[in-house]
Amino acid sequence: MTTPATVRSFLLGAGEELDGPLRAHGTAGPLLAPVRGRTPAADRAVEHELAGVVDDFLGLDVLDLAAGGWRGHGALRSAARRTRELPGSEEVVALATHRITSTHRPYVDIYVDGAKLGTLQVELNLVFWVSGLVCVVRDACLTGVNAGTCSVDASLAVQGAVLVERKGGPLDLPGSFALRGPVPLLGDEPDPHGARTVPGVSTR
Repeated sequence: MTTPATVRSFLLGAGEELDGPLRAHGTAGPLLAPVRGRTPAADRAVEHELAGVVDDFLGLDVLDLAAGGWRGHGALRSAARRTRELPGSEEVVALATHRITSTHRPYVDIYVDGAKLGTLQVELNLVFWVSGLVCVVRDACLTGVNAGTCSVDASLAVQGAVLVERKGGPLDLPGSFALRGPVPLLGDEPDPHGARTVPGVSTR
């Protein structure tokens, strides 16, 4: 199984578009109601543009979202504090079965002739169910993951209507994968010792 790189590929798969679901739920209609001289062709054009905007948002990287969720895990934060105390140190942390929730609420403002007609509210929810995960923490950052198993519940709603959802979809995490970059685990906590010099990294 190939790991889907983006939320879009996980939720929609290849070749599927959002135009149909948006039209089926009449999502744009109420927002366009005040526009005089509307035609079905114009409505379809607006729906197509809105689908494109929402589709761009679905380009979020699935593994990045999962890694971001680990920032709040207690065991990883504890390891991060210990490695912060000893720059250059590294810990390997095995995590029990756990859940990561990732929720996003972007919006799209709609204007006609310079006048705002309304706002299209979008909500993306992902729940990762993970087990058998081994993480590497170095200098208060998550730097690597040896993956176990993962399944995902995901849904996309627009104006409160669920357009597409997938429950329990398997996410084939690579046996060992490198993150795009270190994920800070204590970004919300000030370093009690102030700025430190990490071995091999210049501060100039």
